[in-house]
Amino acid sequence: MAGRRIAVFGGTFDPFHLGHLAVAVQAREGIRAEEAWVVPAGVPPLREPAHAPAADRLEMCRAAIAGTPGLRSLDLELRRRGPSYTIETMRDLASLHPDLELWVVLGADAARHVDGWRGSRELLGRFHFALVNRAGEGAIHREEALALGFRPDRTRILGIVSPNVSATEIRRRAAAGEPLAGLVAPAVARLIAERGLYR
Repeated sequence: MAGRRIAVFGGTFDPFHLGHLAVAVQAREGIRAEEAWVVPAGVPPLREPAHAPAADRLEMCRAAIAGTPGLRSLDLELRRRGPSYTIETMRDLASLHPDLELWVVLGADAARHVDGWRGSRELLGRFHFALVNRAGEGAIHREEALALGFRPDRTRILGIVSPNVSATEIRRRAAAGEPLAGLVAPAVARLIAERGLYR
């Protein structure tokens, strides 16, 4: 019998914005998970280095989700040396919480590249997936997901209603001293301003 269901949402979160918040909240609701765990990457393996330090990105995540029921942020990847691989994070979480049914939350674009990830075969065979379609990305559909190796009995595709927010645009605005209202939570905007992030 399956244990309690948890959505695991990882990313660089540079910064964590309102689009990310929408994904976390609606993915949790969409798979009827008890909680969604937001896991900022320490060192992203497949992207350019993060612009903000890991500790600041974690704090922005925590500030953004504070007061939102069912959301929690983990520092698991920030405590690990070297690149942050999803398979290692999911193995660690499965070992720490053997009673939980763990679901990896992936955006459509990330899902299309999963076969190039470290341990992708184990990841696809062992864990559940919530594939999310949101504004600004080409939607992924069931047939494509199956062709990519996602198992039909362990995968759900969710439509997420979210603002079309870009972390790149937020960083540009922050560098120019422009307002970030409507892009990030007010608490995140304050952290960015107080610490001079992305300047």
